[in-house]
Amino acid sequence: MGLVAGIDIGNSTTEIVIASGSEPIAWDRRPTRGMKGSEASIKAAVSLLQSLQREHQLTIEKVVVAPWQPVETLTSTIHEPLPDTGRLQILKTAHQSVVGDGWAIGQPWLITQEAISEVSLIAVVPSGVGFEFAAAAINQELANGSNIVGAVIADDEAVLVAKRVSADIPIADGVDVEIARTAHRLFLEVRPQNSSLKIATDVWALRSALDLSEMDASPLNEIVRWVKNERTALIGLFSETQISTKTNNGFIDWIDGTTTELFEAIAKIENSLIGDVSRIAITDPISTSDIWAFDITKVLADRGLRQVGHTRDLALAQLSPHSFNSDVDLSALFGVPVEIAESESFAARIGATSTPGVGSGAAILDIGGGTIDLISEVEISAAGAGELLTAAVAFALDTSRGAADWIKRGPAQRLESPQVLLSEDGSKNFVSETAPYPASAMGSLVTPGPAGFLTFGQNLQPAEWRIMRQGLKQAAIGLNVSRLVRSLEARTGIPKDLDLVVVGGPVADDELIPVIGAIPGIKGIGRGNVAGKLGHRYAVAYGLSQI
Repeated sequence: MGLVAGIDIGNSTTEIVIASGSEPIAWDRRPTRGMKGSEASIKAAVSLLQSLQREHQLTIEKVVVAPWQPVETLTSTIHEPLPDTGRLQILKTAHQSVVGDGWAIGQPWLITQEAISEVSLIAVVPSGVGFEFAAAAINQELANGSNIVGAVIADDEAVLVAKRVSADIPIADGVDVEIARTAHRLFLEVRPQNSSLKIATDVWALRSALDLSEMDASPLNEIVRWVKNERTALIGLFSETQISTKTNNGFIDWIDGTTTELFEAIAKIENSLIGDVSRIAITDPISTSDIWAFDITKVLADRGLRQVGHTRDLALAQLSPHSFNSDVDLSALFGVPVEIAESESFAARIGATSTPGVGSGAAILDIGGGTIDLISEVEISAAGAGELLTAAVAFALDTSRGAADWIKRGPAQRLESPQVLLSEDGSKNFVSETAPYPASAMGSLVTPGPAGFLTFGQNLQPAEWRIMRQGLKQAAIGLNVSRLVRSLEARTGIPKDLDLVVVGGPVADDELIPVIGAIPGIKGIGRGNVAGKLGHRYAVAYGLSQI
């Protein structure tokens, strides 16, 4: 019997199984190069196949692949549109850098123009003038007797300016100075890290500070509610009613014909079904067959690790509506005939059900890098899997995706001293003399990496990392699997009580099995052991080799 190679080019990993009949002869995997289904990914698969044949001295007669449906995974911060509050407008709450602890009110003074010495002024520093020029201009006017009570800066230079200004004044940067300079008066309040606004969250104190009439004070309740969780507020009082600048976050088109602004759509996505979305636009509109998204900061805030403001830190995966079929002549590239299977899910069913002991009624859950496939009476694919979790962890920890791919996998310990590691359960262990840590790792969390240890989370306790990690796994994968089960019930019209065989690379994560097992509609769960010897990986590649 001739040898057949099943080649599964995934969103993150390419896996190959060479089989003789039902018996796997050789298998291997490598990270996917480029986008799934691209020419680069196919050529990398050819290289891996050639390497596998040389290593085992094999000659294959046929290659079988599945249609390639790539997934794009991204993170992005989107902003809630500001409320319309008439002559009073919130100009800034989110902060890049702030200096000081207090508040000030004054007329805007553009530092490139002459100052008015008779009134209180808030210096307005436009982009590109430089922190040294800005500080010198403010100091000059202070020396001339001007009453400069605060400063707002376009560029990220608040700390640099503050260190050179002779007065102790509140300073904030990242401000739209073109709008700020047109205000009749500016109110600025900044507070230190781990504190919050005082005057701007007190409707009576704010009305008194701004010296507002009864009519002008009517929007204050809305403003106070808006800034309640912030530590920076810049409010402008204008000569006439201002129209808030529209925040362009993008939108989502649903298959029922409705459109939802992206900021509001994130909460709706959690209760959606597979296929409810027809198009998404963050920059340019893109058709999609499915998306899965969640707010990273809200996930952490729900567990007491963050505070929710007026932004959503979006983790999103979108599935291409069409399979990607390269223009490359696959048979010429692989050097043997190439057959294209019906679908990855069809192959995954064959591979997963080769697990010893699996019952005939078992459903298959294939968790990959880009998608999660649920295969029962029907086959359903959901965008968002291992890569989405990696992206969310990288964003939350402000680290690279390469590091996050290892960090996300499990517990970490904190290096308390050169000899002591603190574990997530509070226990302490001594550092092995054969694996010393550098002084720069002191106070950091450490976890095994591909070439030794990885350090991260300088200000994070092990128990906090456990809560963060498990919360993100629940959001990225657990809730997405729950969505798959609801979608299956909707399509079949039958409430589910599933026994699952779970396959795919992320299934190595011991923390995922309890998360999935607790989902309503799932009765039993166990890892696959493809062909009785390949473990939980290679389900699609082995299934392809059997077609």
